[in-house]
Amino acid sequence: MDTEKDVKKCGFLLFVGGAVFTAVIILWPIFMVLSQTEGEIGEQLTAISFQPEMYKLNFFIASLIAPAMALILVMLAFKVETRMKTPKLNTLGAVLIVPYAVLVSFAYISQYTLLQGFLNDGDWLQAELWYFNNAASVPYFINQLGYAFFGFSGMLIGFKFLKEKGILRAIGVLLWLSGILSFAAFGGLMLGSELMNFSTIISGLLTLPIGILVMSWGLHLGRREGSYG
Repeated sequence: MDTEKDVKKCGFLLFVGGAVFTAVIILWPIFMVLSQTEGEIGEQLTAISFQPEMYKLNFFIASLIAPAMALILVMLAFKVETRMKTPKLNTLGAVLIVPYAVLVSFAYISQYTLLQGFLNDGDWLQAELWYFNNAASVPYFINQLGYAFFGFSGMLIGFKFLKEKGILRAIGVLLWLSGILSFAAFGGLMLGSELMNFSTIISGLLTLPIGILVMSWGLHLGRREGSYG
């Protein structure tokens, strides 16, 4: 039985993780639009090289996504009790968070580090290879692979919530839906199917309500005087 202090600490961390994740997911598309450039890939890179600030800010915000989601998944795996006990699934899911967080964060961070270095050096071939908005680029592949790990991790951790009710069940269902779509997106990238790869956008949209629901559950735990059960 968790103490009241432990439950409230769990609630606080869930609320913080959910709040940061929700804020980032809302802000990222806005800055993505503001940093968008027109033309072919070469023309886009030229525009970014002249005015890199907004593009760099956009991907700095994006690089906060994986750490916030990783915190959420770890808390869901080990700190949120459910009727169904799935310690092995929780542990394996937590292990898979590591490649997810590392790969996705690296893909986004490369846009305001490596890419900018290539642009500054005038190495346009390498810049194109490391340009995230190029679907054939290295960071795009790394990002999609990272989200495949997220999908597997989320489904394993979310399994125990599927037999719950209310907010927890909704979190479990959304983790499974987002996970399935993440697998579909990576499969689409491997098969060269733009339609399947488009599911990455839908998967991303489904994570927004996860953040909001996690915030709500965090507030709920913060008001409780004991643990689940």
